[in-house]
Amino acid sequence: MEHERPKLADVALAAGVSRATASRALNGLPGTTEAVRIRVREVAARLGFEPHAAARALATGRATAGRTERIEILIVDPDPEALSVKPYYGRVLTGAARALAGHDVALEVRRVAAPPAGDDDPPFGRVLINMPLAVAGRMRRSRTVALGQSAPGVAFVAPDNDGGGHQAADHLIATGRRRIGAVFGPDTPCATERKTGFLRVTDGAGQAVAAIDGDFTRARAYAAARELLARFPGLDALFAACDVSALGVLQALRESGRRVPDDVAVVSFDGSALAEAADLSSVYMPVEDEAAAAVRRLLDPALPRPARLPTTLTLRGSSR
Repeated sequence: MEHERPKLADVALAAGVSRATASRALNGLPGTTEAVRIRVREVAARLGFEPHAAARALATGRATAGRTERIEILIVDPDPEALSVKPYYGRVLTGAARALAGHDVALEVRRVAAPPAGDDDPPFGRVLINMPLAVAGRMRRSRTVALGQSAPGVAFVAPDNDGGGHQAADHLIATGRRRIGAVFGPDTPCATERKTGFLRVTDGAGQAVAAIDGDFTRARAYAAARELLARFPGLDALFAACDVSALGVLQALRESGRRVPDDVAVVSFDGSALAEAADLSSVYMPVEDEAAAAVRRLLDPALPRPARLPTTLTLRGSSR
């Protein structure tokens, strides 16, 4: 009697991996290390395993349209215009697309006003943006990497937000500004880190900061800057937690008759094309590299977690 043909389960057992991992390794799909792919293929060859053609087509996503592996960028942002008015998201997509070049993996983008209640159709991998910590820890039915520090146990990639805030405050103090205001960001890890780095420098220099927390939108920053100028008309510097917020700050200054930078210096955070267009001093963070590192980590979880990505203050006309 002929021996029964070896099955995928036999290969997985002999290689010491799950059936899903064995399938990915044999079909060249993302999600396994090179060492695992080599081991699984060697075991398959030794056992004489031959995948069924139809099953192989399904596994690689080529049997039916829409069955390719996908990575989802999940953005929590209540602003319905967020994808068109916030350059950060476009930079994330650019970096993610670069990391996927040469891979048969689809890239999807989903913006939600609030964290999703369920996870009925988990993708192969997911990049989380602005996901509350309490929810991020539950989004584990697929591989998950957050942009910015997240819940314990959730891998993340992040720039040196604290160091960037430090650079912004140090520049304003070094140029002689002594009545400093700030429109900080919302209650998220990245915004909190920027705020912490900024205040550490001003506190160390004995400089009080007139501050209001914003939400990374132009409208909120505009209202906050108007309020700060009304309460503290002698302000000679303003820090905005992102470039979009800085546009609102600049509008409020212009309407109040303040000259930038003669009367009030302005420094922002992001280093996007908006900062360059507005001649705005801004802390540059390598968003494209951040997103690419997150996607590479999804493709190969064995990669070491990247260190905090460096930030650099670019000086322009708004604070010289």
